[in-house]
Amino acid sequence: MDAPLELALWTAGSILLSVVGRLWAWLAGQRPHSQLGRLGDSLTGNPFGRATLFLVRFAFYIGLPYAALMSGALSPVVAGLLGTQTPDLPWWLLGWNPDDWVRAALWTAVLGSIAAAALLLGWRNVYRAGLARPEVDSAFPSGGLLPALSILVIARESIFAEIHWAFYRAAPLAFIADPYWATLAGAVLVILEWVLDPAWHAGLADDSRREALLMQLTWLALSASIFVLARNIWPILVLHIALAWLVGRWVTLLAARTSVVSQPVAGDQ
Repeated sequence: MDAPLELALWTAGSILLSVVGRLWAWLAGQRPHSQLGRLGDSLTGNPFGRATLFLVRFAFYIGLPYAALMSGALSPVVAGLLGTQTPDLPWWLLGWNPDDWVRAALWTAVLGSIAAAALLLGWRNVYRAGLARPEVDSAFPSGGLLPALSILVIARESIFAEIHWAFYRAAPLAFIADPYWATLAGAVLVILEWVLDPAWHAGLADDSRREALLMQLTWLALSASIFVLARNIWPILVLHIALAWLVGRWVTLLAARTSVVSQPVAGDQ
Protein backbone atom coordinates (compact mmCIF):
# COMPACT_ATOMS: atom_id res chain seq x y z
CA MET A 1 0.00 0.00 0.00
CA ASP A 2 1.16 3.54 -0.76
CA ALA A 3 2.71 5.10 2.39
CA PRO A 4 0.66 8.36 2.35
CA LEU A 5 -2.57 6.40 1.92
CA GLU A 6 -1.58 4.02 4.71
CA LEU A 7 -0.80 6.97 6.97
CA ALA A 8 -4.20 8.48 6.16
CA LEU A 9 -5.83 5.22 7.24
CA TRP A 10 -3.81 5.22 10.49
CA THR A 11 -4.99 8.78 11.14
CA ALA A 12 -8.63 7.99 10.37
CA GLY A 13 -8.44 4.98 12.68
CA SER A 14 -7.03 7.17 15.45
CA ILE A 15 -9.88 9.65 15.11
CA LEU A 16 -12.43 6.83 15.16
CA LEU A 17 -10.89 5.34 18.32
CA SER A 18 -10.89 8.76 19.93
CA VAL A 19 -14.55 9.38 19.11
CA VAL A 20 -15.61 5.98 20.46
CA GLY A 21 -13.51 6.32 23.62
CA ARG A 22 -14.62 9.85 24.42
CA LEU A 23 -18.28 8.99 23.76
CA TRP A 24 -17.96 6.00 26.10
CA ALA A 25 -16.40 8.19 28.80
CA TRP A 26 -19.13 10.81 28.42
CA LEU A 27 -21.94 8.24 28.59
CA ALA A 28 -20.32 6.68 31.66
CA GLY A 29 -20.30 10.08 33.36
CA GLN A 30 -23.91 10.80 32.40
CA ARG A 31 -25.14 7.43 33.68
CA PRO A 32 -23.09 6.68 36.80
CA HIS A 33 -25.43 3.91 38.00
CA SER A 34 -25.47 2.02 34.74
CA GLN A 35 -23.15 -0.86 33.92
CA LEU A 36 -21.12 1.50 31.76
CA GLY A 37 -20.88 4.01 34.58
CA ARG A 38 -19.76 1.37 37.06
CA LEU A 39 -17.10 0.23 34.61
CA GLY A 40 -15.89 3.81 34.34
CA ASP A 41 -15.71 4.10 38.13
CA SER A 42 -13.65 0.92 38.27
CA LEU A 43 -11.06 2.57 35.99
CA THR A 44 -10.71 5.63 38.19
CA GLY A 45 -11.53 4.39 41.68
CA ASN A 46 -8.58 2.10 42.40
CA PRO A 47 -4.85 1.93 41.56
CA PHE A 48 -5.23 -1.04 39.21
CA GLY A 49 -7.97 0.71 37.26
CA ARG A 50 -5.98 3.92 37.01
CA ALA A 51 -2.94 1.97 35.80
CA THR A 52 -5.10 0.28 33.18
CA LEU A 53 -6.48 3.64 32.06
CA PHE A 54 -2.94 5.03 31.79
CA LEU A 55 -1.87 2.09 29.62
CA VAL A 56 -4.87 2.60 27.35
CA ARG A 57 -4.07 6.30 26.99
CA PHE A 58 -0.38 5.56 26.42
CA ALA A 59 -1.27 3.05 23.71
CA PHE A 60 -3.46 5.64 21.99
CA TYR A 61 -1.24 8.72 22.22
CA ILE A 62 2.19 7.07 21.89
CA GLY A 63 1.70 3.46 20.82
CA LEU A 64 -0.45 4.24 17.78
CA PRO A 65 2.00 6.76 16.23
CA TYR A 66 4.88 4.39 17.06
CA ALA A 67 3.11 1.54 15.27
CA ALA A 68 2.62 3.80 12.23
CA LEU A 69 6.31 4.71 12.42
CA MET A 70 7.41 1.08 12.58
CA SER A 71 5.16 0.19 9.63
CA GLY A 72 6.92 2.79 7.49
CA ALA A 73 3.79 4.84 6.96
CA LEU A 74 4.93 7.65 9.28
CA SER A 75 8.26 9.36 8.63
CA PRO A 76 10.14 10.77 11.66
CA VAL A 77 11.32 13.65 9.47
CA VAL A 78 7.78 14.57 8.44
CA ALA A 79 6.61 14.33 12.05
CA GLY A 80 9.39 16.69 13.16
CA LEU A 81 11.21 14.11 15.28
CA LEU A 82 14.35 14.20 13.10
CA GLY A 83 15.92 16.71 10.75
CA THR A 84 17.02 16.02 7.21
CA GLN A 85 20.75 16.70 7.48
CA THR A 86 21.73 13.50 9.27
CA PRO A 87 24.86 12.12 7.50
CA ASP A 88 27.58 14.52 8.68
CA LEU A 89 26.15 15.66 12.01
CA PRO A 90 26.57 14.26 15.54
CA TRP A 91 23.68 12.02 16.58
CA TRP A 92 22.69 14.31 19.44
CA LEU A 93 21.75 17.08 16.98
CA LEU A 94 19.01 14.75 15.67
CA GLY A 95 19.56 15.77 12.07
CA TRP A 96 19.48 19.55 12.50
CA ASN A 97 22.60 21.71 12.34
CA PRO A 98 23.36 24.20 15.16
CA ASP A 99 21.91 27.11 13.18
CA ASP A 100 18.63 25.24 12.81
CA TRP A 101 18.51 24.66 16.57
CA VAL A 102 19.23 28.33 17.29
CA ARG A 103 16.52 29.44 14.87
CA ALA A 104 14.03 26.98 16.37
CA ALA A 105 14.91 28.16 19.89
CA LEU A 106 14.46 31.81 18.94
CA TRP A 107 11.07 31.24 17.34
CA THR A 108 10.01 29.16 20.34
CA ALA A 109 11.12 31.87 22.78
CA VAL A 110 9.40 34.70 20.87
CA LEU A 111 6.09 32.95 20.27
CA GLY A 112 6.19 31.31 23.68
CA SER A 113 6.60 34.69 25.38
CA ILE A 114 3.63 36.10 23.48
CA ALA A 115 1.51 33.06 24.37
CA ALA A 116 2.56 33.21 28.02
CA ALA A 117 1.60 36.87 28.27
CA ALA A 118 -1.76 36.21 26.61
CA LEU A 119 -2.56 33.22 28.82
CA LEU A 120 -1.55 34.90 32.07
CA LEU A 121 -3.49 38.04 31.17
CA GLY A 122 -6.51 35.97 30.15
CA TRP A 123 -6.65 34.13 33.46
CA ARG A 124 -6.13 37.45 35.27
CA ASN A 125 -9.21 38.80 33.49
CA VAL A 126 -11.17 35.71 34.54
CA TYR A 127 -10.14 36.36 38.13
CA ARG A 128 -11.19 40.03 37.96
CA ALA A 129 -14.50 39.12 36.30
CA GLY A 130 -15.20 36.74 39.18
CA LEU A 131 -14.58 39.49 41.72
CA ALA A 132 -16.82 41.88 39.80
CA ARG A 133 -19.66 39.32 39.67
CA PRO A 134 -19.65 37.49 43.00
CA GLU A 135 -23.14 36.18 42.37
CA VAL A 136 -21.73 34.01 39.55
CA ASP A 137 -19.82 30.85 40.36
CA SER A 138 -16.30 31.85 39.33
CA ALA A 139 -14.47 28.82 40.64
CA PHE A 140 -11.53 27.91 38.46
CA PRO A 141 -11.99 24.69 36.52
CA SER A 142 -10.41 21.43 37.52
CA GLY A 143 -10.68 17.78 36.63
CA GLY A 144 -7.82 17.60 34.14
CA LEU A 145 -8.64 20.69 32.12
CA LEU A 146 -5.80 22.63 33.70
CA PRO A 147 -2.24 21.42 34.11
CA ALA A 148 -1.63 19.79 37.47
CA LEU A 149 1.10 21.18 39.69
CA SER A 150 3.03 17.90 39.47
CA ILE A 151 5.75 18.30 36.86
CA LEU A 152 5.48 14.58 36.07
CA VAL A 153 1.80 14.90 35.21
CA ILE A 154 2.49 18.06 33.20
CA ALA A 155 5.26 16.32 31.25
CA ARG A 156 3.09 13.27 30.61
CA GLU A 157 0.12 15.24 29.30
CA SER A 158 2.34 17.56 27.24
CA ILE A 159 4.10 14.62 25.60
CA PHE A 160 0.78 12.94 24.87
CA ALA A 161 -0.62 16.09 23.28
CA GLU A 162 2.40 17.04 21.18
CA ILE A 163 3.02 13.53 19.83
CA HIS A 164 -0.68 13.20 19.03
CA TRP A 165 -0.75 16.53 17.19
CA ALA A 166 2.47 15.74 15.31
CA PHE A 167 0.87 12.46 14.21
CA TYR A 168 -2.18 14.30 12.87
CA ARG A 169 0.01 16.83 11.05
CA ALA A 170 1.94 14.09 9.27
CA ALA A 171 -0.86 12.81 7.04
CA PRO A 172 -1.65 16.20 5.44
CA LEU A 173 2.11 16.82 5.03
CA ALA A 174 2.30 13.61 3.00
CA PHE A 175 -0.29 14.95 0.56
CA ILE A 176 0.14 18.74 0.62
CA ALA A 177 3.45 20.28 -0.45
CA ASP A 178 2.93 23.60 1.35
CA PRO A 179 3.89 23.14 5.05
CA TYR A 180 1.60 25.99 6.11
CA TRP A 181 -1.57 24.52 4.62
CA ALA A 182 -0.61 20.98 5.61
CA THR A 183 -0.04 22.03 9.23
CA LEU A 184 -3.33 23.93 9.22
CA ALA A 185 -5.08 20.81 7.92
CA GLY A 186 -3.52 18.79 10.74
CA ALA A 187 -4.81 21.31 13.28
CA VAL A 188 -8.28 20.99 11.73
CA LEU A 189 -8.14 17.23 12.32
CA VAL A 190 -7.37 17.84 16.00
CA ILE A 191 -10.24 20.32 16.28
CA LEU A 192 -12.54 17.85 14.52
CA GLU A 193 -11.65 15.28 17.16
CA TRP A 194 -12.54 17.80 19.88
CA VAL A 195 -15.81 18.79 18.21
CA LEU A 196 -16.89 15.15 18.09
CA ASP A 197 -16.39 14.89 21.87
CA PRO A 198 -19.67 15.53 23.77
CA ALA A 199 -17.76 16.53 26.91
CA TRP A 200 -16.00 19.29 24.95
CA HIS A 201 -19.35 20.81 23.98
CA ALA A 202 -20.53 20.60 27.59
CA GLY A 203 -17.38 22.38 28.69
CA LEU A 204 -17.91 25.25 26.26
CA ALA A 205 -21.36 25.79 27.78
CA ASP A 206 -19.89 25.98 31.29
CA ASP A 207 -18.54 29.41 32.30
CA SER A 208 -16.09 27.93 34.80
CA ARG A 209 -14.60 25.53 32.20
CA ARG A 210 -14.77 27.53 28.98
CA GLU A 211 -11.53 29.41 29.54
CA ALA A 212 -9.61 26.20 30.13
CA LEU A 213 -11.01 24.61 26.98
CA LEU A 214 -10.19 27.67 24.90
CA MET A 215 -6.68 27.44 26.31
CA GLN A 216 -6.38 24.13 24.47
CA LEU A 217 -6.76 26.08 21.23
CA THR A 218 -3.86 28.27 22.32
CA TRP A 219 -1.63 25.22 22.87
CA LEU A 220 -2.60 23.87 19.45
CA ALA A 221 -2.08 27.19 17.64
CA LEU A 222 1.29 27.69 19.31
CA SER A 223 2.42 24.17 18.45
CA ALA A 224 1.35 24.53 14.82
CA SER A 225 2.95 27.97 14.41
CA ILE A 226 6.35 26.92 15.74
CA PHE A 227 6.25 23.73 13.68
CA VAL A 228 5.67 25.68 10.47
CA LEU A 229 8.65 27.92 11.27
CA ALA A 230 11.07 25.30 12.63
CA ARG A 231 9.77 21.81 11.65
CA ASN A 232 11.17 20.59 14.98
CA ILE A 233 8.93 19.13 17.67
CA TRP A 234 11.49 19.10 20.52
CA PRO A 235 11.56 22.82 21.42
CA ILE A 236 7.77 22.82 21.10
CA LEU A 237 7.56 20.02 23.64
CA VAL A 238 9.88 21.81 26.09
CA LEU A 239 7.84 25.00 25.73
CA HIS A 240 4.57 23.15 26.27
CA ILE A 241 5.81 21.63 29.53
CA ALA A 242 7.26 24.91 30.82
CA LEU A 243 4.26 27.00 29.83
CA ALA A 244 1.76 24.49 31.22
CA TRP A 245 3.58 24.51 34.55
CA LEU A 246 3.68 28.33 34.59
CA VAL A 247 -0.03 28.69 33.79
CA GLY A 248 -0.92 26.02 36.33
CA ARG A 249 0.95 27.91 39.05
CA TRP A 250 -0.63 31.20 38.02
CA VAL A 251 -4.18 29.84 38.05
CA THR A 252 -3.58 28.19 41.42
CA LEU A 253 -2.42 31.54 42.82
CA LEU A 254 -5.49 33.33 41.46
CA ALA A 255 -7.79 30.60 42.77
CA ALA A 256 -6.25 30.99 46.23
CA ARG A 257 -6.83 34.74 46.09
CA THR A 258 -10.44 34.16 45.05
CA SER A 259 -10.93 31.84 48.01
CA VAL A 260 -9.51 34.41 50.42
CA VAL A 261 -11.63 37.23 49.02
CA SER A 262 -14.81 35.13 49.13
CA GLN A 263 -14.42 34.21 52.81
CA PRO A 264 -16.75 36.31 54.99
CA VAL A 265 -15.21 38.39 57.74
CA ALA A 266 -16.48 38.17 61.32
CA GLY A 267 -18.41 41.43 61.12
CA ASP A 268 -20.36 40.20 58.09
CA GLN A 269 -21.72 37.10 59.79
